[in-house]
Amino acid sequence: MTDEERIAYLAGDHPAAPGSLDPADAAELDEFRALLADPAMWEVPGQHLEDAVVAAVAGAASREAGDDRSELPASARRAAGGEPTRRPRRRVVAWAAGAAAAAAIAIAVAIGVTSGAGTTATTFTAALSGTSLAPGAAGQATLTQTTAGWHVTLHVSGLPRLDNGRFYQAWLKNAAGILVPIGTFNQSGDVTLWSGVPPTQYPTITVTRQQANGNPASSGQRVLVGHAHPTS
Repeated sequence: MTDEERIAYLAGDHPAAPGSLDPADAAELDEFRALLADPAMWEVPGQHLEDAVVAAVAGAASREAGDDRSELPASARRAAGGEPTRRPRRRVVAWAAGAAAAAAIAIAVAIGVTSGAGTTATTFTAALSGTSLAPGAAGQATLTQTTAGWHVTLHVSGLPRLDNGRFYQAWLKNAAGILVPIGTFNQSGDVTLWSGVPPTQYPTITVTRQQANGNPASSGQRVLVGHAHPTS
């Protein structure tokens, strides 16, 4: 009987013709089919799925090497009449282990799709306008939630380069006026920043001109201001 016929036999779509499958093979495939039909087989597995699959396959290989009848499932012992057999079982065991591994991979892929790949990250955007200190400046910010914090991408135009200890500092601010620094840069262009506080609580984005003078507080010289909103 071919592997394709065995798969069809397990699925119940193409039952084997009488006499086409060895009785011992049929007993093992019937037991494996019953396992696949158990709803518990398809429940969302815990984090130790990989260890459990590896242990099961290793156990099957170990039992095959020793041909220990006491370790066989009851249905297989009954099908074999309780007597040892000289017929090698390696091919059936290997095929069943391969099928189990394939099923485990399919489950893992399905879990990945539903719990990770199919999930859309939370994002906020903000349009920044220039102040009287930089009337020709503008910016667009995108804030994306990650496990490490909020990844902020900022595209700025109209700001001249600052050097020699002078730089631009970006901030998030809440309704109480508390400022949280999220990064520094030198000139217009694409800038990457990070925030440890969420825009849901600190929705205002400002950019100030700063001087490296040992004082980490905001200079108050704001050149860009905007407000973050969740993307629709």
